[in-house]
Amino acid sequence: AVDRLVNKTKNGATLKKHLLESHTTTEDVGRIAAAADVKVLVMSHFVPGDDPLVTDDNWTEDVKKNYSGRIIVAKDLMELKLPV
Repeated sequence: AVDRLVNKTKNGATLKKHLLESHTTTEDVGRIAAAADVKVLVMSHFVPGDDPLVTDDNWTEDVKKNYSGRIIVAKDLMELKLPV
């Protein structure tokens, strides 16, 4: 997904470097959630967040390598009532 975004941007190499250095990979999200014994993981702040070819399954695929709990892929303006 990052590569698709980078290819649409003039300074793509700089953007890719920034994204990889300052954002958590989805695989790491799964590791962290598992280590923290998270019951329900709500994922948000996606980069790129507006690419219609990147699905919820794409976002959760690598998370599921390390985390087996419930995953919610958040959408803009989504509201969750606790407990979820």
